[in-house]
Amino acid sequence: MLPDEEPPEPMDEPLPLLSADDPPVPMEEPEPLPEPAEEPPVPTVEELVPPPAEEPPVPSVEDEPEPPPEPAEEPPVPTVEELVPPPAEEPPVPVVEELVPPPAEEPPVPVVEDD
Repeated sequence: MLPDEEPPEPMDEPLPLLSADDPPVPMEEPEPLPEPAEEPPVPTVEELVPPPAEEPPVPSVEDEPEPPPEPAEEPPVPTVEELVPPPAEEPPVPVVEELVPPPAEEPPVPVVEDD
């Protein structure tokens, strides 16, 4: 019984005691256990290894493998000129006049009149 369990409740009626005058309680005969199955016989080495072939097969000319195909020719090694792209066309050199914007029109100078 675990510490958390409550004790069993007492029975209201006591169990009747059997006396020698009571007839015996019939008991069923237990069924006999079945006979254990026979273990299969342990195979011998001769049973596990297949018998050798009567005559080993003799390879014929037709059975010989075909020779491997010739390897394909390797591609040519590229040259430096083929690997390096050609230089781009050089842009035209800008002229100074194109770089400096033209001067803005000069605003008119105000004239002050004397009275």
